[in-house]
Parts: sequence; structure tokens; C-alpha cells
Amino acid sequence: ESRNFVPEVGEISKKLVPTTRKLWQSVKKKLLPTPAKFHYIFNLRDLSRIWKGMLKVTSDIIDSADKTLALWYGEVNRVIGDRFTNQKDCDWLHSACVEVINEEIGPEFGGKLHKDIIFADFMREPPEPTGEEPDDAEFEAPKIYEQVDVKEELPAKLRSYQEMYNETVRGAGMDLVFFKDAAIHLTRISRILSMPIGHAMLVGVGGSGKQSLTRLASYIAGYEIFQITLSRTYNAQNLLDDLKILYRIAGLKGKGVTFIFTDNEIKDENFLESMNNLIASGEISGMFQRDEIDEILGELGPVMKKEMPRHPPTNENLYEYFINRVKENLHVVLCFSPVGEKFRTRSLKFPGLFSGCTMDWFMRWPKDALIEVSNHFLSSYKMDTPEDVKLSIINSMGVIQDGVAETCIEYFNRYRRQTHVTPKSYLSFLDGFKIIYTEKYDEIKILASRMETGLAKLLEASQSVAELSEMLVVKEKDLAVASKEADVVLQEVTVSATAAEKVKAAVQKVKDKAQAIVDEISKDKSIASTKLAAAEP
Repeated sequence: ESRNFVPEVGEISKKLVPTTRKLWQSVKKKLLPTPAKFHYIFNLRDLSRIWKGMLKVTSDIIDSADKTLALWYGEVNRVIGDRFTNQKDCDWLHSACVEVINEEIGPEFGGKLHKDIIFADFMREPPEPTGEEPDDAEFEAPKIYEQVDVKEELPAKLRSYQEMYNETVRGAGMDLVFFKDAAIHLTRISRILSMPIGHAMLVGVGGSGKQSLTRLASYIAGYEIFQITLSRTYNAQNLLDDLKILYRIAGLKGKGVTFIFTDNEIKDENFLESMNNLIASGEISGMFQRDEIDEILGELGPVMKKEMPRHPPTNENLYEYFINRVKENLHVVLCFSPVGEKFRTRSLKFPGLFSGCTMDWFMRWPKDALIEVSNHFLSSYKMDTPEDVKLSIINSMGVIQDGVAETCIEYFNRYRRQTHVTPKSYLSFLDGFKIIYTEKYDEIKILASRMETGLAKLLEASQSVAELSEMLVVKEKDLAVASKEADVVLQEVTVSATAAEKVKAAVQKVKDKAQAIVDEISKDKSIASTKLAAAEP
């Protein structure tokens, strides 16, 4: 009543208190921790987180019993259901919620619960300036915690935030696909960051989008983002020095800051000791020297006097105020992978990390999400193929990845050996396809170019042959004419040659006769000469 909720909401809220307790006890009995689900530990903090989430709403948003139940169901899923590792447990929780609602409140309400109930506080637009505001006025969007449309409204809003993030953050280049699961994960992270003492543990294999979604959620919340920079000499003292900076931002300046800490950055297991203390109590003993604390408290005195004028500014009160501001503004997001034994071992060594964080387990991407991701990266990629064939290729990418994931599960069930196919490998698969396609396409283009050159040469040769054939026809006609003329001349020459032979034969006969006469005369002359020589004295 003090918050102007209608009586209907108040009545059903009273019934939800024992209902929540009964559901919590049922969850504790049914979902016991196992070696594979060692983090299935539910404590009273879970109940407080459910009610903290419900208290974020205002009376103008929740004005009926149905909306109150939707809010309750959403918060139960955020606190309890988000840590589940498989869909079977999520389905059981849904059935348990419906059952306990039917028993405690009424069967007319249980059937109204559906699985896609999501609340978020970043859907509203900032107010339009009227011109009467002061110069230093900030037009921030109101943080109204309300139910959102997961299919259309939420992805569109997140895409606009991503565009603003890429424009604002230098060198960001964030390119996320906001399929249903990714959008829901971002709302979960955003909800945790909006809570005082809101720390998150995001568990998923590499490439699930844990860090990217956290950065975008922090940007939406208006928080600074911090992540350590590992080096060869980075040690536990360097971590404490970085944490000092965060404490000053959160506790002294009063600004929201998100500290992203991944398992790849755990160079020394002692790092987790500091993180465990930070999450469990908000304090890390021995981090600040006495003079540093005095400096901080001295700067914090006027701030505390302004906010809490009736509180005496003693060192104890100032330090408590400082730590409370740190708890409220510093949000740790642990990004861990469930692969291997280290994750389980750390849960035993540092239980504060698990009990002090709201867990969000990133399950494998469903087939629809895989197809949506492949469509995002391949739809704008130029492929020399009909549109229906390209669409089939895009769908095949998701089907192949999903089939490999199913095979990994079968492999584990048969051989008890765990293998993982991660979103990062899927993105590499898509990149590899584009690289190979480009290489092969370029090779085929070169071969096609060579073939086109060869065909052009053949065409040019055929044209030359045709021209030569035409010339040959003309030349053949000329040759035929010349041949006929040559035949005529040859006949004339042949006739002349025949006549010449006849004359030659006649002349030869005359010559032969003359030669015979000459020979006879020579013979007579010889005889006469002999006789003359004998007759001479």
C-alpha cells in the first residue's frame, strides 16, 4: 500500500511468500548436487534475490495478479533456473512452479505461466528535452523494470544499443547476433548488474559471448568496464593495486563499475582468494594502507554529510559508508568455463564465489540460433549462386554444427569422455568456409579466365580460317582460270614441239646423208693422196 500497489497485487504477494518457500524446499529436495552438477546448492540468499528482483517494479507496471505471477515466475527462473545445465531441469522447474501455484494460489493461475517471461529495465527511451531544463541536465532513460517481447522488441532494442556502443567505445567493433538465447542472457546479466551487491558468474564454453554480452550490458547500465591486463610479471599484488582503483571508482566517486574476470586471467590461484573475499564481504584485508584509508575517508566526509546529515562522520561510520558504496557500485562478473576439473576444484576451495554470485549457465546454442548466426555472417557474403541454394547452404551450416554437438553427447554417453564443440569453433567454421570459398572461387575465376582466353583464341583462329577459306575460294577460281590458260599454252607448245621434232628429224636425215657423202669424199681423198705420193718423183 505504501508503494501504491492495487489491493489485488498485495493479496497475491502475501500468498507468494509461502509459495516461494515451498518451491525452494522442493527444488532442494529434487535437484541435489552431483559430480556433474556440483553447483546445485540452494540457500536462503536465493530467496532474498527473488524478492529483491520483485521489489524493483513499480505500481504502474504491476497492476494485476497475472502480472505479479509473471514477475514472480521470471525472478524464480533468473535466480534458480539460470544455473541449470540442461533443458530437462528447466522443464522440471516450470512444472514445479505450475504445480505449486495451482496448490497455493489456484489452478486458474498455473496455466498462465509460460517459459518466455523476461523482464528488463532498459527498454524505455530517454525523455525529450523541452528547453526549460538547466544546461547541466542529463537526459537518461528511465529504469523501468517491465516485461518485454523476446522475439521482436528486445532484439531490435539491443541492436540499437550495440550500434551506440560501437560509436561510443573506440575500437569496439562489436558484432553480436541477438538470437533468442543471446538476448535472454543479456537481460539476465543486466538484471544482476542493476542489483546492489550484484555479482555474476557466467559459465559456458569458449565463444559463448560471456564477455561481449557483459560489456554491452555494462554499457547499457552506464557503468565503467574494467579488465586486468596480464603480463609475465603480473602477480597478486598487481591485482590488489587494480582493485584499489576499482574501490576508488565505486566507493569514492560513487560510479558503477563492472570488473570482468575470466578463468584465463587466473595466473595464480591466490587471485581467487582476493575475489572470494571481495564477493563474500566486500572487503579485502590489508589491501589499503592506513594513510590510504585516511585519505579516502577524508575525501568521503563531505559526501556522507550531504547524503546522511544525521550520521556522525566518525572513521568507523565513514569506512562502513565507503564499503557499502563499494558493494553497491562494484559488480564482479566471473567468466568461467565448465571444461576440465579446475571449475569443480575451485568451487570447493572458494565457496564464496559460488554462493555470492548469481549464476548464469550458457547452454549450447540451439539449431535455430546456429542458423540465425550463419545467416547473419553469410547473408551479406557474396556467393555466385542462386538465392535458394545460398539459403540451403546457410541452413546446412547450423544443421552440421548441431549434428556435431549431438554426436559429442552420444560419444560421452558411450565412452564417458567429454568433448566440446564450442560457439567459437562454429564461428571459425563459418570464417573457414568463407576463406576456402574465396580461394576456390578465385582459382576457378583464374581457370575460367584462361579458358575464356583460349576460347577467344580459338574463335579468332576460326575467324581467320573462315577468311582464309574465302580467300582460298577466290584463289581457286583464279587458279582454275590460270590452269585453263596454261593448258592452252601447253597444247600450243606441244603442237609446236611436235612440228619442231618433225623438222629436226628431217634435218637429221639430211645431215646424216651429207655426213655420209663427206665421209666418202674423205675416204676417196685419202686414196688419192696415197696414189699422188707414190706418183711423185
